[in-house]
Amino acid sequence: MEDDMRQMTSEELAALCTNLEKACTKQLRAEEAGLFAQLAAYYDQHRLSGDNEDYKTLLDAVDKDLASGYETANKAASEFVDRGAKRALVWGEKVSKLLKSLLMRYEKQQNSLLEGTSVWVCAICGFIYVGDTPPTICPICKVPSFKIQSIAKEAL
Repeated sequence: MEDDMRQMTSEELAALCTNLEKACTKQLRAEEAGLFAQLAAYYDQHRLSGDNEDYKTLLDAVDKDLASGYETANKAASEFVDRGAKRALVWGEKVSKLLKSLLMRYEKQQNSLLEGTSVWVCAICGFIYVGDTPPTICPICKVPSFKIQSIAKEAL
């Protein structure tokens, strides 16, 4: 088990804290949500910057997750009979496959992919949509469009 342990990156810790913040918000635990938001902001400020923040690095990470990460996580969820985790993993794998497709489109089209249109992200499952208006429901987790948020292009 000790061999499976590794130190998480600031990016991973920021994402984890953001997810915990959302979970606490849904459970109406405002104090805990606020603390996780502070932690997420802290780790987000300490991200490594530079050449590692390009789409090829992201594509490699998505490929790695699709090749082995989801399989490993699904085995663990099955072992613990965790239906919620299994559902989230199904959503995550679908979103990762769509993200891979989007990244490959970006590789070919570069910034022209985003010109004259908007980028939307589902706050529940992470589904990314490029277009003028978001879908009426998320095609992955089926939440209504008010959960699909517009992302400022400056953040991309």
